[in-house]
Amino acid sequence: MADRNTRRALGAGLLALSLVGAFAGTALATPANQFVGTPLARGTMDEIVQRNVGDIKFQTKGAVVFNVASVAVAPGGSSGWHTHPGVVLVTVKQGAITFYDQNCNSVVHPAGTSFIEAEGDGPGLAHNEGTIEAQVYVTYIAPAGTTLFRIDQANPGCTQS
Repeated sequence: MADRNTRRALGAGLLALSLVGAFAGTALATPANQFVGTPLARGTMDEIVQRNVGDIKFQTKGAVVFNVASVAVAPGGSSGWHTHPGVVLVTVKQGAITFYDQNCNSVVHPAGTSFIEAEGDGPGLAHNEGTIEAQVYVTYIAPAGTTLFRIDQANPGCTQS
């Protein structure tokens, strides 16, 4: 009996530990704040594409989904720390976005400029440090079947949130 009770207690402890581990990432995540996305269009490209045009190279290795959105970021608003599957093309239409990488380095992207986020870059944070609403257009390109285009992440230790 003691062995059975010990196994039950050990099993319950391991289950509790695994649940804590599973939810710890959610608890430590930094969600968006005053950062509102509006879906504009979504489409799937089934064919494999390889294009080299001047200074541009675009290649897929399978079907991909394009998901286009408009995002409004209020002054002081933030995307929260996050990552994306695939590649994200961002164009700032109005205001400015300061983008922080996982090493706490920042780059200011004013209206009329663009930048890229990509899977494997580590977590990043987009912040509106200006006094007017920032408006950005975002095109997510991810493997077909992707339904989650943004993954909340924990702050990597930067003062920005």
